[in-house]
Amino acid sequence: MATGTLNSRRKELPVLFAAMSLMAAETAFGQELELRTYANTPTGINIFALGYTHSSGNVFLDPALPVNDLDGQLNIALVGYARTFSLLGRNAKFKTFLPYAFGDWKGTVSGVPETRDASGFGDMRVKLEWNFYGAPALNAEDFLSWKQKTIVGGSILIVAPTSQYESDEFINLGSNRWVIRPEVGVSRSIGKWTLELVGNVWLFGENDEFLVDNTLEQDPLYVAKGHVIYTLRPGLWLGLGLGYGNGGRTQFNGVPKNTGQDNFRFSVTGAYPINRQHGLIGSYTRAQNSGAGAEFNAFTVIYQYAWGGD
Repeated sequence: MATGTLNSRRKELPVLFAAMSLMAAETAFGQELELRTYANTPTGINIFALGYTHSSGNVFLDPALPVNDLDGQLNIALVGYARTFSLLGRNAKFKTFLPYAFGDWKGTVSGVPETRDASGFGDMRVKLEWNFYGAPALNAEDFLSWKQKTIVGGSILIVAPTSQYESDEFINLGSNRWVIRPEVGVSRSIGKWTLELVGNVWLFGENDEFLVDNTLEQDPLYVAKGHVIYTLRPGLWLGLGLGYGNGGRTQFNGVPKNTGQDNFRFSVTGAYPINRQHGLIGSYTRAQNSGAGAEFNAFTVIYQYAWGGD
């Protein structure tokens, strides 16, 4: 390959880094629509991310707290880091991020008027992704000639209760419980189109300090998602996402409540590469439910800086 051609293609490579969409939808809510999670990426890439989300409606930082008849304005700033690497010869990613939130809520909870203003750190998230079929671990130069067909992968997300928690308040910026979300996904590329199908389940630990000294438990929340992505050029793409979640019924001191969730979420996401190392990702998400759970509009913008992978 001629030097000029190689240099030209190397200039496109960081554009692919921006296309990873490592944290665009993983802001703070359960049942996120995370487009391009199972895309292959060069190994040895580091990504630093700064983001902001504004949400309005029945919205919380607890991944699946089932509350109705509450109106809130929630702002989230997040800082995150991600790295791609080889795991058993296949592409893998490690991600972690921490949100800082401030918001206010008002409405009625179980017939009782409720208002709340709060600010502080939310719960930290750590995630491991592994594409175990169709996505070999490649360095940056070898990745240039690789073409995606079908990729199958899985991931584990852990939400750690790192935020300050006030047990006498119903609404908090964290959930005071551990949450684990295993997931599997399939990604298929057809020309400039990419189709993704994803399934996961949210598994909730118990909060034994709910409203001072009560115990809150929650059944698993099952989620199915589908994404359609169109790539205009490397790194510049638009995507639509649709998600459905069912389950998540809570028990208060062992007594089941009528809080089962039956939720839909829709998102529009776009990625724009600024140059070889810098990129922007923006998204709009609408959450709708026919049971308990969050119902909101959210706008997110993420700035990403990538380095490494030579």
